[in-house]
Amino acid sequence: MPYLPQELVHRRYRILALLGQGEYGAVYRAWDERDEREVALKEHLDPSTAVRDNFRRQVRELERYQHPQRPAVLDFFTIEDVGQYLVSEYILGVSLQELLDQYGPLPADLVVPWLHAAAIPLHDLHQKGQLHLNLKPANLRLTPQGDIFVVDTGLPLVGAFTGTAAFASPEQAAQGEVTPVSDVYSLGATLYTLLTNKTPPPALRRQSGLATLEAARDVNPDVPPYLSLVANRALSQRADARYDTAEAFAQALRNPRGETAPVAQSNTAVGRRIPSKNQTSVPANPQRPAQTGRTMPTRTIWALVVVLLLLVITIASMGIISQQELVGGSEEAATATMQSQIISALTAVAPTNTPTPLPTLVPTPTPAPLVVKTGQRMLYVPGGVFRFGNDEGNPDEGPARLVNLDPFYIDETEVTNAQYAQCVADEGCAPPIRTGASYHAAYYGSLDFVDYPVIFVNWYMARDFCDWRDARLPSEAEWERAAGFDPVMLQRTLYPWGDEFDGTLLNYCDVNCPREDRDFTTNDGHRDTAVVKSYPDGRSSLGVYDMLGNVMEWTADWYDRNYYRDAPERNPRGPAEGDFKSIRGGSWLTPLDGLSITRRTFFDPLVTQANLGFRCASDVP
Repeated sequence: MPYLPQELVHRRYRILALLGQGEYGAVYRAWDERDEREVALKEHLDPSTAVRDNFRRQVRELERYQHPQRPAVLDFFTIEDVGQYLVSEYILGVSLQELLDQYGPLPADLVVPWLHAAAIPLHDLHQKGQLHLNLKPANLRLTPQGDIFVVDTGLPLVGAFTGTAAFASPEQAAQGEVTPVSDVYSLGATLYTLLTNKTPPPALRRQSGLATLEAARDVNPDVPPYLSLVANRALSQRADARYDTAEAFAQALRNPRGETAPVAQSNTAVGRRIPSKNQTSVPANPQRPAQTGRTMPTRTIWALVVVLLLLVITIASMGIISQQELVGGSEEAATATMQSQIISALTAVAPTNTPTPLPTLVPTPTPAPLVVKTGQRMLYVPGGVFRFGNDEGNPDEGPARLVNLDPFYIDETEVTNAQYAQCVADEGCAPPIRTGASYHAAYYGSLDFVDYPVIFVNWYMARDFCDWRDARLPSEAEWERAAGFDPVMLQRTLYPWGDEFDGTLLNYCDVNCPREDRDFTTNDGHRDTAVVKSYPDGRSSLGVYDMLGNVMEWTADWYDRNYYRDAPERNPRGPAEGDFKSIRGGSWLTPLDGLSITRRTFFDPLVTQANLGFRCASDVP
């Protein structure tokens, strides 16, 4: 039980209030009756000799490395059979956690300078060979003068996990080797929490696939895009993918690298538009071609006038169609209507004495599926114009754009364990980072799971597999067209099977899911991944399986929240560079409100998860 107010500890420190409590003890606000000043008293309830000796060494190090933005170490002592105590200066002010509790998500223009300031003493601590390992909003204090202090340093030499789960890096939570980038993870978690008033999922739950990190901007649309990217990078589960130092993290806060500049559509790398090699210059004085002596019959003139009027009306109507929101519709249908109207008009005014039969349009047969060396089938996706994105979705799903794609092939199913194993055996791929799954000690390599989607592969591993198979990862636009385009009705749908959600047609976060927001109305019998082709009625109109649910899927594109605004109209392939790769499709861990073919998310390309896989695409030969 913690000390109560007015209790006297060590015959000197009068308890005033409990500031915080954890597994190994508490932190108190106390009054030093000898020196007559307020202090912070941190306890570690382990009286063993080894812990006592390590505690002393740790405190001696902290005494040596003081900083103006860290409270001074004043005293330490041991109470026999109870534990160890560290006394430090009490910083008058308010913690950032208290501000969160009072105001909710805090504005970026306050959070950025606060965390920039917090990184300074943290970087100094790292330079001196020390770590904090307990960084969180509750341990950042704002003084009445507006200064930020980093308080309540962790004690790594004591040999116990003293951090808070949501703010501790995977290696710290697993009690592995910790480094300065472990504190960078905590900085990222603190940034995320201050901007959203929501703590990120604990690192080990994310690592096991039992939870996913939702982008800060998806939680709070007021978060600047670049800060959402900064938080995601700092929160990477891979230590080598985070910012190298607290100083680098601070620089990223001031430098909005996450907002990728629009890629100029030009003929040079620097964006200056120059004539192409095949472009011919226009003559200075173009000559009018010589007129022939023929005259146009009057009836032909009137016929052309009628045609022109019909064309104007048709084009105007097409403009109206193009301005309508096409959640389930498509510009292909509008284009076909316009073409039929023009043909009808031309037929109506053609001279009756010179009939010209219209050519018979023979439908182009759909190419047969390709069968690749792993036995996987790749289905043909016709090219053409379609609406990319959704103005009714999340902010990064719009503005919806009309884009024109070349035809391509895409895998009928997600890549399976058996298919990926062929690449590993051929030394074209590295094995998955983990061979188990969330609820299965043996997954990859087990005969029971050969037809399940491969998981725990990062973006580079997925790319290597597709390269080995003479294919590539699909672009976001290609993925979206394959997931929800109906080539017969010339329409795009919100789900692969139509515009109405049906939980029986996919593997998602139903009653078996560990999330609190799971859908209790559906039970598909799967706790995590399912065999590919388990949901034949959930296929897209093109016949592609599991475009929603089962596992999320890597795409080829770098992620940019605002990419649709400046995306090229033909074959958009994402920004030229970035920090994160775009993810599509949702998974067995995705709740209902996170599922649609236009929903986007992103991960560091080095991330691997139990609910993340991929499929390949290829150009038409």
